[in-house]
Amino acid sequence: MTGKIDQGMGAIQAGDRTGPLAHASLWDFVLYFLRLGALGFGGPVALANSIRRDLVESRSWITAEEYENGLALAAACPGPLAYQLGVYCGYVRFGVMGGLAVAVAFGLPPFLIVTLAAYLYLRFTGNWQLRALFYGIAPVVVALIVKGCWNLGKRTLRRDSVAWSFAVVACAITVILQKELALMFLSAGVIGTLVFGRARGAKRPSAGPSGTAGNAMLLGTMAGAGFSGTTGKLFLFFFKTGLLVFGSGLVIVPFLKTQVVDQYHWLNNRQFLDSVAIGMISPGPVVITATFVGYLLAGFPGALAATVGIFSAPVLFTVVATPILLRYHKHPRVAGFIRGVGVTVVGVLAGTTYLVGRQAIGDRLTLAISVASLLAITLWKRLPEPVVILAGGVTGLIAYQVVRPDWLLH
Repeated sequence: MTGKIDQGMGAIQAGDRTGPLAHASLWDFVLYFLRLGALGFGGPVALANSIRRDLVESRSWITAEEYENGLALAAACPGPLAYQLGVYCGYVRFGVMGGLAVAVAFGLPPFLIVTLAAYLYLRFTGNWQLRALFYGIAPVVVALIVKGCWNLGKRTLRRDSVAWSFAVVACAITVILQKELALMFLSAGVIGTLVFGRARGAKRPSAGPSGTAGNAMLLGTMAGAGFSGTTGKLFLFFFKTGLLVFGSGLVIVPFLKTQVVDQYHWLNNRQFLDSVAIGMISPGPVVITATFVGYLLAGFPGALAATVGIFSAPVLFTVVATPILLRYHKHPRVAGFIRGVGVTVVGVLAGTTYLVGRQAIGDRLTLAISVASLLAITLWKRLPEPVVILAGGVTGLIAYQVVRPDWLLH
């Protein structure tokens, strides 16, 4: 959890632009976030920096203080950092309508791109070229997860022995049980309020507006009201997942692996890896993987249900709970809950990396691709992830007919 804050804050430079805000209509915000959703590669920190550069420094549509409050809010809540930050920007300028409009605009382009990718995936899934493409991409995905886990762990765990113990236990549970993870996250948060939430002389927060939690649940129910049967199950599953995506968009990976693959058997291991790869190579947050999974299971309605589900939770946290969270997020018990979940995320990602790696790396070539990818993104920090994924795909296309990896079919 701290990793999101540290990454975002560390990427921000001083020298805020001052002066009166420039006039901008809601339509201006919608057009901006449509473009960012379509072309926003580079991960959450890059997108958050783009929002700051464009909306604070270049256009003066929001103030530096509003931006920093939004960044802190996005870091303190579950959900993709840059997406929540964008929704917050729309909310502080135009209220609930602005937040919802930005939520749709920011998520629509990656939704359409991934839906098209899923359609083509199903249509050409029998072609050896497609299998060869993902044969090379899957080990790159493993390398990206390893790097993400390392970055998050370095900033989150630091030299805190208690935090390390949370992470080690979470890693062991993930590897051994490969089951439902929601209870583990919630338990870690509760324990975190006791272990990390101790503070001397902390002021007790004043009571916040009543009924906010009930309003959030009501809005969540309304968001899923149009889905039933398989699409209803998809919405509820991804809504629950969205509530627990702390620390990094890659946290969606363990939920997909332990539930979609191992528990519900909605996808096989190969489809799961392909889904994560599509989520990583597409613009927007990694959680757009949900769209791909939904389409594979139930076509366009499934893609829509999964997308609405995964994004509903962070939108609700932003447009409904903003006043409360800005008031309470520094309270020691709340901070303890967030830290407990955040350090557990690191362990879950480490365990998931092992589980994913067993399926993605099955011969010397895939091992070499994974190691080379990890070295590349470690040594050249500015190297865009889609470029590395593309290189892995090209390698797979070239080598597949020579290597003929029969283990892929098992």
